[in-house]
Amino acid sequence: MEAVESSVALASQPVEEIVIKCEVIEISDEEPDSEEPKKKRRKRTTQKSPQSCEECGKTFQTGYELKKHKRTHSGVRPYMCTDCGKTYTQLGHLSIHVLSHKGIKNFNCNECSSSFYRKADLDRHQKIHTGEKPHQCEICSKSFTQKNNLVMHFKMHIGDRPHQCEVCNKRFLTRSKMMLHSKKHEKDRKKKEILGV
Repeated sequence: MEAVESSVALASQPVEEIVIKCEVIEISDEEPDSEEPKKKRRKRTTQKSPQSCEECGKTFQTGYELKKHKRTHSGVRPYMCTDCGKTYTQLGHLSIHVLSHKGIKNFNCNECSSSFYRKADLDRHQKIHTGEKPHQCEICSKSFTQKNNLVMHFKMHIGDRPHQCEVCNKRFLTRSKMMLHSKKHEKDRKKKEILGV
C-alpha cells in the first residue's frame, strides 16, 4: 500500500522539461533563386562517379562532399555561432561548438575524469591511456595517435606550407599557425599608430 502511495506522490510532482534551442545561421554569397520553396529531390538510383578536387586531386563520392572540401582551400566558413561569432566550414562542426556554450559533455572517459562533446574525441583521448599510436610516418617512423597529426608531420617533411601571410608572405603548415603569426603584425601596426610612426 505504501508503494502505491509513494508512486502517486511522485506522479503529482511537477516535471521540469529542459529545452535547448540553437539558432543556426548559414552565410552565403549565392543569390537566392526565387521566393518559391524548394521541392524535395528524389534519391538517385544510378551509381555516382567519384569527383576530384581541382586544387589537390583528392576524390569524393558526392558533389556535396567535394563542396565541403573546397571550403578548406577557399577559406569560406558559412556557418556562424550566434553566441560568439565563431565561424565553421561545416554545420556539424558548429553544432558541436554550440554544446561548449551550454557546457554539455556527454562522453566521459572511464580511466580519468575527462569528458568530451563528441564520441570521436573520447575515442582519440582513450588512445593516451592505451598508448596506441597506429599512424606511422614512412619517412622517419615517428608514430601518432591521430591520422591528421601524421598528415601534418608528413607535410613538414615535404615542405608543404599552403597558408601564406598577406603582410610578409611567410608560409605556414596550418591556418591556425598563420593566424597566430598575423596577430604579431596587428600588434606592430597598433604600436606604430600609438607612436605616430
